[in-house]
Amino acid sequence: MEGPPFIHYEGRIPGGDFRFVHVEKISTRIRKYNWELFPHRHRDLFQMALIESGAGEVAFDLGQEAFTAPSLVLIPSLVVHSFRYAPRSSGRLLTISDAYLRELIQFANEPALEAAMSRPGVMSFTADSFAFDDIASAMGTIAERLVTAPQSLGVMLSANILRILGHLTHQPQESAALALDTQRRRLLYEQFRGLLEKHFREQLSVASYATMLAVNERTLHRACREVAGEPPLKIAHRRLVLEGQRLLLYSAMSVSDISYHLGFKDPSNFSRFFMEHVGESPLMFRRARLG
Repeated sequence: MEGPPFIHYEGRIPGGDFRFVHVEKISTRIRKYNWELFPHRHRDLFQMALIESGAGEVAFDLGQEAFTAPSLVLIPSLVVHSFRYAPRSSGRLLTISDAYLRELIQFANEPALEAAMSRPGVMSFTADSFAFDDIASAMGTIAERLVTAPQSLGVMLSANILRILGHLTHQPQESAALALDTQRRRLLYEQFRGLLEKHFREQLSVASYATMLAVNERTLHRACREVAGEPPLKIAHRRLVLEGQRLLLYSAMSVSDISYHLGFKDPSNFSRFFMEHVGESPLMFRRARLG
């Protein structure tokens, strides 16, 4: 992770490996922290928490959502998140490298799946849900084979992860031409988000991003409007605001240091920008939530 670190539990799982996959019981880490994990985020890693019994709450950045078994919590990389479980809750945590996940999503060729995997959230299931049982079975198979046959996993891992992904979206079929057009726009949007993640602190213009993507501004606007419902400039501003909120809540940096870290030449410019988008000054935002 670049920049100031966020709070993270010890024993961080290494990211970046092209086909990194790991499965563990939820209780493996959570019990020694009194069933609570404090705010942290992972770079290059996507996680799914399968809740087989019990309940709890998960916070994503500034939002919070409750969950009750049976449910599945989706956590994309770089999303600051924390968990609070009811004691003796059980389930499994699947961690997969972003690169491997993207490869499988591309193979699946379902435009709606990529969008579904890019947003954090909680999926709830009924008690007799076949989908939930099948996801649990697939995770169990992965966990078993990681222990018993770690050297011959390729096809088995891919098949079982795809088996899980198959339950995560249920969208009506589009026409072939519409699906291809939608896929192109989603790809452009994801490329834009990838560049934004690398350069948001530089506060580049929309024209600069369009040039880097070898498209015109109108094409980029259209892709962002269709996929995210917002123009690229607003998406860039939201990303900047989100990072400011994260640093105010999860780091010890001063408002001035945060301002310069986010590319503002003067702290007063950052304060005006933050006030415009959040409705309160950075200092008021921090005090209201941290005391």
